[in-house]
Order: sequence, then C-alpha cells, then structure tokens
Amino acid sequence: MRVPTLYLAGAIRDSHPEDIEWRERLIALIGDRATILNPLAGKGAPPQWTLHGLRQPDAKFIVAHDFWAIDRADLVVFNFSSLSEGYPSIGTLCEFGRATGTKALLYSIIDPEYLGHENLTVFHLHPFLEQNSSVVFHSFQEAAAFLLKHLDVLSGRTPHHAG
Repeated sequence: MRVPTLYLAGAIRDSHPEDIEWRERLIALIGDRATILNPLAGKGAPPQWTLHGLRQPDAKFIVAHDFWAIDRADLVVFNFSSLSEGYPSIGTLCEFGRATGTKALLYSIIDPEYLGHENLTVFHLHPFLEQNSSVVFHSFQEAAAFLLKHLDVLSGRTPHHAG
C-alpha cells in the first residue's frame, strides 16, 4: 500500500497562531495515514523565524521549498480561511496556481460566505477556486473528518464498496 503525500497550504501570519495550529491538529489526526509535507516543519516560532535554529529562511528558500513540496504532493489541503478575514493570502494563492499544474487532488477550506469576486448573478465562489478544487469544504472540521476516512480509500487500505 502506498501512503499518499499531503501538503498543508495556508496563510502563515506571525500574529495568528491559528495559522500554525490547524496544521498541527491535522497532523495529529491523520499523520499515520499520509506523509505530511508542512511548510512550517523545522522552523522556529515567530517573530524570529529560524530553520533548525541555524538561519532565517529567506524568500528564495521559502518559495523553492514550498513549490518542491507541492510538486511532489498527491493531495494539497488549502486553508483559505484567511481570505474571508480580509488577508490576501498571496503566497497560498501562488501555491494554488502552481498546484493546478500538478497531478494532485486539491482540497480547499473556504468560508461559505467568501465569494472572491463581485459577479453574484453568475457565480457564488470565484470560478478559479471552485473549478480547480477537487472538493471545497466549509470548515476545518469538515475537511478533517473527510480526510480521516478518505485517506484510507486513496491508499487502498479500505478498497471495498462503502468502506
């Protein structure tokens, strides 16, 4: 059985511990069902970000390593909750764009009230987010519950009808 590789994408804001905490909760919940690639792995806590306590990661390091992880992932979980808080999540959106060109399944967590555009007569969610997400979840809890069961299907651990 091949264990899927999963990358955790989302905002990383120094003043928002929840940007770190959701990743840690998901790792604790599904870490035995997937190989987890976490952009925060090996990094010390803000405000003095360090890498293995040796150096501060710079822009070139961050982009190269995050894109490397996305290119290798079977699944990418995008936590876009920061968008509905008014944070632009530029890095996460760049990662999303990169991931659309891979073989990965893209699972997005997006607040149901977030639109991402002004054309309400045609779309609810921005077409690029809706079209490129394999599944859109409306909460972290919904995504976590799904992954807890579905990773066993994707790995082949539970291949039978109705699991």
